[in-house]
Amino acid sequence: MTSGLRSNRNPFVYGRVLQPSHAACARPVYEAAILETARSSGRLALVGDRRLGKSTLVERTLSKAKEPVLRWDFHQILSMDDIVRRAAEEFDVFVRNLSPVARRITPWLREVGLGIENLRVSYHGIGADLRVGAPTDHLKRLLGYVAQVASRRKLCLFIDELQEVRDRLPKREGDAVLGILRSEIQRLDVPCFFAGSARESFRGIFVSEASPFFDSARLLEVEPIPPQDFRQFLREQFSRGGRMLPLETGDVLLSIGGPSPNDVQHLAHETWNTSGVGLVGTLEIHAALSKILSDIAPMGEAWLEQLTKRQARTLLAIALFNHLPATSAEFLRIAGLRNPGGLSSALRPCMHGHEPIVEKLGKSYRVRSRYLRIWLGAQRHIVQELIPMTRDDTMYREAFNRVCPIGLFGTEPSSPISKPVDFD
Repeated sequence: MTSGLRSNRNPFVYGRVLQPSHAACARPVYEAAILETARSSGRLALVGDRRLGKSTLVERTLSKAKEPVLRWDFHQILSMDDIVRRAAEEFDVFVRNLSPVARRITPWLREVGLGIENLRVSYHGIGADLRVGAPTDHLKRLLGYVAQVASRRKLCLFIDELQEVRDRLPKREGDAVLGILRSEIQRLDVPCFFAGSARESFRGIFVSEASPFFDSARLLEVEPIPPQDFRQFLREQFSRGGRMLPLETGDVLLSIGGPSPNDVQHLAHETWNTSGVGLVGTLEIHAALSKILSDIAPMGEAWLEQLTKRQARTLLAIALFNHLPATSAEFLRIAGLRNPGGLSSALRPCMHGHEPIVEKLGKSYRVRSRYLRIWLGAQRHIVQELIPMTRDDTMYREAFNRVCPIGLFGTEPSSPISKPVDFD
C-alpha cells in the first residue's frame, strides 16, 4: 500500500515487537548502528528506559535486512533452570524455522534438534521456581549447539534484558551465567546484540571491571523519538486513511502518550478507531484515552482494593507527584509518611510479586504503566479523600495536569471506579 492510497486498516500497532510490514517511525542513527554491527559481526548493547522500542529496533531492522535473529528474552527470569529452558525453547523454534525438511535429513541439524529436545525434556514438568542451581553444563551445551548452527548458517544473537541475570538471580548464579555467556559468546563469529531497560545495572555489566562482559560491547544510548519526527510519522499514517491530524492535535497525542513509542502507538490506535475520514481533533483523542482507561480500570480497581489507605495514598502520591524527590519533606508530607524509611514498606505490595506496578529509578519511584498512572490520577474522589492538599480543586487539577494535559480538554478524563473501594 503506497502512502498516496487510502486504507481503512489501522496502521498503529502496540504491545509487541513491530514486524517489517508494520508502520514504524524511522530511527536512522540506531538502525545504521545495528546494520553496521551485523555486517562486522560486532557486539552492540542498547541501553535505555523501558518501552523505548529497543527490541523493535533490533528485530525489525535485522528482519528488514533479512538477517536471521535468535532472540533470548530474559525478562523476569526465575532461576538458572528458567534461563536454559527459555533459551532452549526459543532456539528450538529458530532451528525448526531454518527448514523442517533439512532438520530431518541433515545429520548436523538433526543432531542439534535432538540435543535441544533432550535439554527441553530434562526440564519438562518442573517448576522453574522450585529448582535452583541447575548444572552450568546445560547452558554450555546449549551455547555449543548455537555455535554449531552458527558455523553453517548465518545468524544474529540477541539477548534482551540481560541485566535480569544480575538483578534477579542469586549473586553466585548470576555471575556464573554471565561468565558462561561471555566465555561462549567470545567464540561465536556472529553479530551479538544486547538490550536492557534498567540503565544502571545493565550499563554496569559492560563498564564494570569486575563484570565478565567488561568492555565487550559498544554501548548505545537509546533516547525517545524526537517529537518532530514522531509527529510527522503520525500525520502520515493518519493521512493514509483519509484522516488529517493537525500539528496541535499531534502534540496533544504525543504529550499524553509520553516518551514511549508503544504508549503513543496505543493511543494513536484507539484514536484511529474513534475517528472517521476528515479532521482528527482533541475530542477523538479524549474518546480514545477514555477507552484505554476503561480497559485498564479492572486492574486499577483490583490493586486499590488490596491496599491499605496508607499504601494507596503512597501509590497515588507516586502517580501524581513523582516530579518531586521521593525522600523530600514535601513528597513525604503528601504521601503521609514520617520519614523516607516508610516508603519501601508502603510500596512493597506494588513493587514485588509477578507483575509489579511500581519501579524504583535511582532515588525516585514511578508507576510502570503510563496509562495506569493516568487512571490512578483520574480517580478524583479517592485522591481527594486520601491526599488532603488535593481537596482544593485547583490543586488537584494542577497535579493531574502534570500527568495528563487535561487543560486541553477542559476537564479530566472520566474513568470512574465501578464500585466503592474498601481499604483495609
